[in-house]
Amino acid sequence: MALSQLRRLGGVPPEELAPDSYLTDGERLLRVISHFRADADGASTSLEDCLTLEVRPYTLRELSAMELRAVHTRAPR
Repeated sequence: MALSQLRRLGGVPPEELAPDSYLTDGERLLRVISHFRADADGASTSLEDCLTLEVRPYTLRELSAMELRAVHTRAPR
């Protein structure tokens, strides 16, 4: 599965998956740790759970199933 397919799966747009971006599923806050990498199992990225600090890899299919959305911060005034 290619990174460009992420949009078709209803997930977060690829540009929102840059390292140090934040995502949420409405319950958890996750930080993107790494760019997508292709390996023998397909493309994956590592996300850190901001509460537990657990870091684990996720495939595009897993990300799509999580129904993630980007977290945007407001610039200080």
